[in-house]
Amino acid sequence: MRNVLFVAFLVFFIAGCASQGGKSADIEQRDLNDQQQAQRQQEAAKQAQVMREQEELKRQLEAQQRQQQGQAPIVRPLSDGTVGESQLKSDPWAQLKEAGNLLSKRSIYYEYDRYDIQEQYVPIVEAHAKLLMAHADVKILVQGNCDDRGSREYNLALGQRRAESVKRAMGLLGVNDKQIETVSFGAEKPVAFGQDEESWAKNRRSDIVYPKEPQ
Repeated sequence: MRNVLFVAFLVFFIAGCASQGGKSADIEQRDLNDQQQAQRQQEAAKQAQVMREQEELKRQLEAQQRQQQGQAPIVRPLSDGTVGESQLKSDPWAQLKEAGNLLSKRSIYYEYDRYDIQEQYVPIVEAHAKLLMAHADVKILVQGNCDDRGSREYNLALGQRRAESVKRAMGLLGVNDKQIETVSFGAEKPVAFGQDEESWAKNRRSDIVYPKEPQ
């Protein structure tokens, strides 16, 4: 009788362990399913956020295009006195380094969230355009920059538009497109690091760079 009871207890114990093991496996499977579902939800949320940012960027650019539609960079016929006496020099690098020459100015600045060239910077664009037309072998790189307000994607797009505005202005003045390359640094190449309008204004610019200029 004692043996029978022992066997019955053993069977009951084993069955209980098996049942507990089955429950543990079910719990682990549910936990795994919950984790996978949470991961899928996180990925879906990230994708939705990216899509919202892209839509916002597209909306902002379209709004800016509508606002500035029809506004070409301000250009006018090149005047004989734009560059000065150094215009007669055959060495373009000497002109670029001459003190007081407009060619020594290499930056065009912009209003907040805009890329049209203000009239005060037109003489600088004209001077560099005249040099490029006089020296067809000279090439420049126009670097578009922004202040650090706005998303990285938006600033890169706006910086590119700023660089392209200078290229387009020079093209309208007669410069060969092949002499001008453009690139955007967005807000990644600041010259001022303060969080105020004075600093932001210095970073909203296009820089005219002569890659082969002797140092």
